[in-house]
Amino acid sequence: MVKHEKAAVLPGISASPGIVIGKAYVRREDSKSFVPRTLISPSQIHSELQRLRRAQDMVAEELENLREKIIRHLGSSYSDIISAQLAVLNDDEVRKEVESYMKEHHVNVAFAYRFVISQYIEFLEEHESEYFRERVADIRDIKQRVLRALISKHTVHSSLKMDDPTIFVARELNPTDIVMLVSENVVGFVTEFGGKTSHAAIMARAMKVPMLIGIKDAGYRIETGQPLVLDADHRKLIVQPGEEVLNEIKQEIQALQRQDRIFQEAHEENAVTEDGYRLTLSGNISLPLEVKDVIKYGGEGIGLYRTEYLYLMKQHLPGEEELFREYRHVVESMNGQQVIIRTIDLGGDKMSVLWDQDIRCEANPFMGYRAIRICLNNPPVFITQLRAILRSSAFGKVSIMLPMITHIEQLTESLEHIEDVKAALREEHIPFDESIRTGMMVETPSAVMNIEAFAEKVDYFSIGTNDLTQYTLAVDRGNERVLNVYDHYDPAVLKMIKMIVDAGRKFRIPVFVCGEMASEIPALFLFLAMKIDGVSVSPRYIGSVRRFIKASRQKEAEKHLGKILSMRTRREISTYLNTLIDKSPGS
Repeated sequence: MVKHEKAAVLPGISASPGIVIGKAYVRREDSKSFVPRTLISPSQIHSELQRLRRAQDMVAEELENLREKIIRHLGSSYSDIISAQLAVLNDDEVRKEVESYMKEHHVNVAFAYRFVISQYIEFLEEHESEYFRERVADIRDIKQRVLRALISKHTVHSSLKMDDPTIFVARELNPTDIVMLVSENVVGFVTEFGGKTSHAAIMARAMKVPMLIGIKDAGYRIETGQPLVLDADHRKLIVQPGEEVLNEIKQEIQALQRQDRIFQEAHEENAVTEDGYRLTLSGNISLPLEVKDVIKYGGEGIGLYRTEYLYLMKQHLPGEEELFREYRHVVESMNGQQVIIRTIDLGGDKMSVLWDQDIRCEANPFMGYRAIRICLNNPPVFITQLRAILRSSAFGKVSIMLPMITHIEQLTESLEHIEDVKAALREEHIPFDESIRTGMMVETPSAVMNIEAFAEKVDYFSIGTNDLTQYTLAVDRGNERVLNVYDHYDPAVLKMIKMIVDAGRKFRIPVFVCGEMASEIPALFLFLAMKIDGVSVSPRYIGSVRRFIKASRQKEAEKHLGKILSMRTRREISTYLNTLIDKSPGS
């Protein structure tokens, strides 16, 4: 890690990994943007409204161009995010309110439009539902596009001039921004607001563009044209770096690029230790376009296919055919390798909008109405997805994975739905893999404490270490105030993982790990010691995980397991593991 003693450093949250150098482009357009207020006569209202229509037509054309880019990058199923913006753009109610405001206050159309849209934004920002609050970014984006077209007669796209590698700085971004700007020489993103699971962050990760979020007042602390270093790997933005710092960063980037080429060249090698222990090394994906990276780095399949983002990026529930087409594409792209498809893992406040139900903001959504609980309470939604998954199994090696299972009754009911869907497909003479395996995520203490009962009913376990840690330690990993409590090297977490592995071995079913922990070297040492059957990581980590495993010895790691599990504190465990790793040739 490079030390930056003289450069100004702004801390942030990594939403998409990577290190890049570029010049800042700061978008300061927000709710406080200046729009001139001009008094007009009643006879001018018609011509002003015509100006609004022309501006909206310009924006609509720009959005249609963006739709084509999204289809090219992600596929047609994801272009609904443009449909949502077009719906805001062409909302008749907004147009009527703008006209009414102009008639009442005798002001120009740009001022009236800004006032009306700002009222909508203010209302949604105060809404209890996270889903509705996230829609604010779409509405604010349309607002700025229309106002720019009204005032300057240019669209956002046409006004961007980025000849050099650029780091785009904004209050917030949406997925259309990401797709548009990546093709305009933008190499990184910085925002003041947003979440690691926001649509924009998901898109940035899928398109492999580094992104930092949560940098307070970034739009006012940075000037357009300033040189920046966006270091998402170390969660910092370096402003106006000196030559010495720039040279160090360039060397670090070059080293990472060399290492990346080595990892890609080793894509055909298996993850086998020096003493012959073999782990299955797979990739996690959220979007179909990430499949190519799993293949590029030599993943032995997809160990976690998160299916919820197609739901998140649409304005309606996707149908069976739409889901089937996407799953089939991913399965066929993996050319016979394992694809573990997880059923939707979403909170109720997001899903409720898709089926027009009103679910109020939950005090603690992580422990609320989500994942398998939603599916079992809404069988048509669950059955539609299960049919699509099962149908895709006719085109490759597919497994089903059930999230957030906390008690046996949930699992039993889920398995009954799967069997019912199989029976229906047989009756309809629709092919599927009769031997398809069904497993479950293990991510709660209740599942661990009853693990042997679950082991009797499923074909495999996959440990979600992120949720298992936060539920075991009663800590929200997204809450900075208690972030010091979140630590998956806590003795309680490690003992739970060992209990899961032991149950898998007793009942002869494989145990995998698919959480962030699987990409960390100290954790890999522990997983080798426990004889985990496989790990699944973000594609960019496949190479480093393979390198460590190939340089390690399973039996040597296993010698230390008893001592580690007997330790009382997380600090003791981490210190001991780091000492062992420093001595290991695979580190």
